[in-house]
Amino acid sequence: MDIEIINKSKNELEFIVKEEDSSFFEMLVNIASSKKDVEFVSKKTADNLVKEFTIYLRTREKPAKDVLLECIAEAEEEFNGLIKNLEKAVNKK
Repeated sequence: MDIEIINKSKNELEFIVKEEDSSFFEMLVNIASSKKDVEFVSKKTADNLVKEFTIYLRTREKPAKDVLLECIAEAEEEFNGLIKNLEKAVNKK
């Protein structure tokens, strides 16, 4: 995975992700869109044939970097919960 920062300021963060599946980042966008400090968040794919997309995050007062890190931590918790539930389900049979 390659990440290139396009725009970084206190309340804005925009970056391109290359050669990576977008599932995790779609989850981040979904989590960020539920945060009250987030003014706008999006994931833009230029071409479906290329594994490259752009994430844009704009916040109200809280720094965009901090909001992104919170969203990553929340996504990690969700994935860990999913893994535990899958392990329980597999071990039941």
